[in-house]
Amino acid sequence: MVEYLVIGAGPAGLQMGSFLHRAGRDYLVVEADPEPAGFFRTFPRHRVLSTDDNWLFDGVPFSRYSKRSFPNADDLVRYLEDFARPLNVRYNTPVSDLSGYHARHVIIATGKKPHLPSIPGVEHAETYASASTDPTEYAGKRVLIIGRGHSAFETADNISATARLTHTVGRTVQRIRKEGEEFVATIDGTGELRYDRVVVCAGFRRDTTLDHPQAHVLTGDSIKAIRHAARALHRTLEAEHHGVPWPHRRLRNRPDALAATVATRAGEIPDGLADVVVTQGQHALLYDEMPTAERNGFVITSTQVRHYRRNELIAVERRLHRKPLERFFSQQLAVPCIA
Repeated sequence: MVEYLVIGAGPAGLQMGSFLHRAGRDYLVVEADPEPAGFFRTFPRHRVLSTDDNWLFDGVPFSRYSKRSFPNADDLVRYLEDFARPLNVRYNTPVSDLSGYHARHVIIATGKKPHLPSIPGVEHAETYASASTDPTEYAGKRVLIIGRGHSAFETADNISATARLTHTVGRTVQRIRKEGEEFVATIDGTGELRYDRVVVCAGFRRDTTLDHPQAHVLTGDSIKAIRHAARALHRTLEAEHHGVPWPHRRLRNRPDALAATVATRAGEIPDGLADVVVTQGQHALLYDEMPTAERNGFVITSTQVRHYRRNELIAVERRLHRKPLERFFSQQLAVPCIA
């Protein structure tokens, strides 16, 4: 019996484990593999990350492991291995049914798996997870790559110097059929084209196998999104179950002060989260990076400011620059602009 059970020892599970560890909570992280970061031991297939923003909160700087703009994935694996060492992680522990565990709170951080689109005949194609990464195997071949994301362009770049031709397409592929050693792909707006190899690189989808109404799901499209989502979830759990107030800071309750802060913060708020400003007399309280379900005061996302009174939306501002924001706060606070 533990208070918090975290399933998965990838970036999401390790980040949540770190927050629980520092807060002194009773927790356990379980991982099916014998070591952490299983996803990044396989992906990306060509071992080059698309960003250097791979650090987690409370960890050492990722720059100690790599100073490259596009680091090697093995550097991230080493980083996550070191990050996991002080945490309470139980490896070789696959979870197929939550009923076998007794925990007050379950956090699912099982990550993603390759996505296979529902295209008729797609079973004839190779996948990003299985296709060879040796460019010489594509020499002189006509190759169709299905996908328009990182995995597709990473694969196309790897084989472009050896393949006879490479086509990268998205959702316009209608069907695939096999004729002898060739593949015939029907592409919307183009017709039928013939290829020697077809590789599906359609990205990844979250593993929903363990989803449960009473469990919390922790995920994100990048490590940056993951670390911020984990912090928001941890703060929510701390406030709801341990009486720890959400961190906040005080601002002057004036249009110019609010506009200056919001204009700066809007470019820093991750997708799916929002800053919330609640006015109190001469001051305003800024609660940063709360879930966007919040309906109180000024709710600020990366694209707009919404003003609520008693959970009722009364005004929206989408121009997140200082002057428009100052006019917006002046109207909403019913005080003149500061010259």
